[in-house]
Amino acid sequence: MRVGDLLEELDGRFAFDGAASWDPVGLQIGGVGRPVSHVGVCHEVTDEVTARTLADGIDVLVTYHPLLFTPTTSLVEGPGSSGRALRLAEAGVSVIVVHTALDAAMPGTADALADVLGFPQAIRLPESDDPEAAMIGRVSRLEVPMDPSALASHVASTLGCEVRATAPNGPVHSVALIPGSGGGFIGAAAAAADAVITGDVSHHRAREGSELGLFVIDAGHACSERPGVMALYSAILDVEPDAAFVEGDPTPWKG
Repeated sequence: MRVGDLLEELDGRFAFDGAASWDPVGLQIGGVGRPVSHVGVCHEVTDEVTARTLADGIDVLVTYHPLLFTPTTSLVEGPGSSGRALRLAEAGVSVIVVHTALDAAMPGTADALADVLGFPQAIRLPESDDPEAAMIGRVSRLEVPMDPSALASHVASTLGCEVRATAPNGPVHSVALIPGSGGGFIGAAAAAADAVITGDVSHHRAREGSELGLFVIDAGHACSERPGVMALYSAILDVEPDAAFVEGDPTPWKG
């Protein structure tokens, strides 16, 4: 298998042209003609992931989050994404990004989150003023309504993370799922569901949701994405059974 073959496999499962227009999905480092011997999968290319990739002899790294996100004008030794990109490029490691291509796929990142939480099959969020919300978001109709506090506890215990939640406002019959940074989609979630599970919710967005009658659960950016990343790894294992998951905590908050 060559890098181009792996790209085609991923494109067939998580169409790159379905990603958000601003998202640098696809091949970020390397060449399509390079042979593939050892594939690694990660959530984000941190320093820890970079070190393990090089130490373990991985020559293709499939990452959920992009390594190079903002325009890059130089690759020089040192900290940060450009320094990591240089180290990987010099070692001959190819880097493939899936990000919102995986989010938009059916099933995608939000579907994996719903599955881990044991919710009924999710459907896309209805179209709204923000097409991206419908692209990455899902909504699940619960078979039995849940108490809001019980729902927040279930999310925390299942995902293994601390959550923040707004004040309870009645039984939850339907849940919107917007993994990652979904604070900007509060309005779309409120129009489709009684509660939302997402991350990176600001003070004002939480207030907006509460005033719209939405029970907001902020499970954190990385924690809400983790089921989707593990689904990505499972998909890679179908193609490369010896692929490794490269652990590295993508969460910058440590206290």
